Amino acid sequence: MLYRVPHVESSAGLQPMTSKIIPVVMCGGAGTRLWPVSRDTMPKQFIPLLGQDSTFQRVMKLLSNDKVFTPAIVITNVEYRFTVQEQLQACGVAAQIVLEPMRRDSAAAVAAATELALARDPDAIVGVFAADHIVQDGNLFVETCRQAGIVAEQGRIVTIGIPPTSPATGYGYIQPGEDIADGARSIAAFVEKPDGKRAAQYLLDGYLWN
Repeated sequence: MLYRVPHVESSAGLQPMTSKIIPVVMCGGAGTRLWPVSRDTMPKQFIPLLGQDSTFQRVMKLLSNDKVFTPAIVITNVEYRFTVQEQLQACGVAAQIVLEPMRRDSAAAVAAATELALARDPDAIVGVFAADHIVQDGNLFVETCRQAGIVAEQGRIVTIGIPPTSPATGYGYIQPGEDIADGARSIAAFVEKPDGKRAAQYLLDGYLWN
């Protein structure tokens, strides 16, 4: 099911969240698409692209809101372990660090982190986040996660869709389905990256960026 970003002003129709989200932060990629700024020895998530903090540090600070989240589980490659430790210490955020002996992409990392989360709490709500996302409105992000967590407690798998600002061809799209709760809708379809003409139509039809 889908949680749409802008509908966070009210939680009408949603029950209070009874447990906190355990964040899993994906932090092991090499960031090759941003080369040469991002290098294998210092990938983009550890670079201060905006301000003094890296995107990893910015994400970790957002996930340190203890009203919504428990301490995060950070999945990273063994070669970045000291960078992760140093950046966490610098921004004053505690986390459980899990090291991959080699890169096995997202599915294996998420599966391992989910096992650790379930060891903490068999009824855990697990949220998976990328370490290289740039979030402009931290309050909006946290409130969106909180309300998405409430819906996830009903036994649903939730993703957060972003209203597109242009007919971009570099993103996948989500076709929203029926309303479930305030801001939450079922997903009619996931759509791969479209051409320009189709992306423009998706914009008109209310599709969201995935």
